[in-house]
Order: sequence, then C-alpha cells, then structure tokens
Amino acid sequence: MEVEAFIRNSSFLPILSLALEDYLPCAAEEERKKMLFIDHLGGGFSKNLEYRCLCPLRGKYRLGPFKVYYFDPLGLFFLKRVFKEYSELYVYPATFPIRKLPEMVKGVLPWFGIQTSRFSGDEDEFFGVREYRQGDPIKKIHWMTTARKMMLIVKQFQRQSYYRVTLLFNLEKNKNFGTGKHKVAEYMIKIAASLAKYLLQQNISFEVVASSGEMVYFPFNKGPEHYDSFMKFLAMVKAESTITLADIFEERSRYIPNNSNLILIMLDKDWGYMTRILELMERDIDIIPVLLISSTFLQSFDHQEVSTDINIKLSQNWALKPILITCRASLEDAFSLQIK
Repeated sequence: MEVEAFIRNSSFLPILSLALEDYLPCAAEEERKKMLFIDHLGGGFSKNLEYRCLCPLRGKYRLGPFKVYYFDPLGLFFLKRVFKEYSELYVYPATFPIRKLPEMVKGVLPWFGIQTSRFSGDEDEFFGVREYRQGDPIKKIHWMTTARKMMLIVKQFQRQSYYRVTLLFNLEKNKNFGTGKHKVAEYMIKIAASLAKYLLQQNISFEVVASSGEMVYFPFNKGPEHYDSFMKFLAMVKAESTITLADIFEERSRYIPNNSNLILIMLDKDWGYMTRILELMERDIDIIPVLLISSTFLQSFDHQEVSTDINIKLSQNWALKPILITCRASLEDAFSLQIK
C-alpha cells in the first residue's frame, strides 16, 4: 500500500525537529507505527510525504490517527499533537492470473448481438425512450420527456451482456481444514476473487451465491463497481457457514438461469451432492467444478498422485473434468495445466 501525506506549516516561524507518526493496522504488527522525521519546515512551507507498507492480511481497516511530535532544538522535550484523521481501507484478497477457462458460451445471445429490454438491470445500457406500457416499472419513467409530451414515457435499454456465469461456494466452518493462510476458506476466497477478476476482464456478467454464516447474493452484473462490491465482501468474509452445499442448492438452484454457466468451488467431501448438482445439466447449464482436495489440507500427500486418482474417478462417474486444487500447490498452474 502506498500512502501520501501532506503537511503544511501555517506559521511564519520555522519548525525544527519534527516527527510524524501514522498508525497502519493493516501492516505486520512490528510495522504498524510508521515514523517520519523532518529536520526543518520553513514558515508557510509545505511538504509531501510518501511511504509504503505491506498488507499481508485481507480485511477492512481504519487507518489513523496521525500524531505530530514537536521537539525543542536540543531534543530534550517534545509536544505531541493528535490529528484525528482516519481513512477506511479494504485489503482485497490476493489474486492469481487465470489465462484460460473452459469456453463459457451459455446465455442469451440476441439477434444480431443486441436485444432491447423494457426491464433494465445495471448491466444494461441506455438506448432511448418509448411510450409507457402496462407492467413497466415506475422507476424507469423518463420524467422530463413525460412532462414535455404530456404522456408517460419510459427509458429503453440494450442488453449488452450475453453470457452469464453463476459463481457458487460455501465457506463451511466445520470443513475449514488447514492452518493459517493454507486453510480451505482462504483458498476458496482467493479462487473466487481471481475468477471474478477474470470475468471482469472478459466482460462477462456474473452473479454470486455463497454462504458464510448467512446466505449472500450478488445479482448478475458486470463492470468495476460490481467487482469492487464483491471484493469488499471477500475482504471481510469468514468461514462461519453452518449449512451444507446441499442446503444451498435446495434453496438457490431453481434460480440459476437455464442455458447459463455455473462455476462451483467445492470440497471433494461434498461429492455426495454431485448427483443433485448434475441435474442442472438437464436445464442446459454448463458446470465447471473447482475441487479442493481436503486430505491435502490435513496431511502431507503426493499431490500429483491424489489429483490423478480423483480425476479418473470423476471422469468415470460423471464425465466431468474438474479443476483440482491441492494445498500449497500453485493455483495458477492448477488452472493452466488442467484446462485444455
């Protein structure tokens, strides 16, 4: 993180031996107090200060306060002043590059690439106006044109996002195996963040269905604002879900659009639910499973041997080729090597 501070001496007298202290709770414990020293700041002069810190843990932080220490010329005494200036900071999860995913071409493909919709979500773009029809939402009324024409006129939109992806995962408390940054939940969060970044870059609209102690839903959308909203959620989320993947599907699967794509981040211990999940294929939903192998988060294994064995079983039983994730292995390689 890069921080920039601006300090100005509003007095006509110079200030000697000035020390500044900023509190950065996002940094490592031994680096949270940042001290800066200024030997001389002339009267009426200002100075820009720039400094950096490494934020190792995702989360939401409150930076500040800012403290200034004024020392006498001999450095024997000082006067402290506290400026209650605070800043809110989100440290997003780290991401890794995803160069390729299985082709996601399921979704609404309008005639000649454009479909006009009288109902607009945030992913749709303004096209024009037309006369109000029964059933049009009141919030879409174009009031200025309505007043000019003396009749109800509504805004009309073009749907620009054709292919849609549902991103689904469960941060289950009792299955958060591993330690520190090598816990199941941390891997799921990092994978979800990287997938969201990939979908943003591909201009693909995505929704999110997740459980982390409560059901969380981000409706279909695309663009930087949608991405930032999801990343802020990932910055703060904890593995506190007490429901199973089956519970999530029971509640939400009917709302996953037909003729769409589903990216499912799950543990191999949830294999028992695959029969239920595969029913979605009858609705022309393509499934991309990202499978975390739980045993590798508990003990040391030959990761390649375990991955090969699970891959064979899944291919035989369900004709699926999942993206297999093992603890401490490269996530970038896992996505690159297993996607042909």
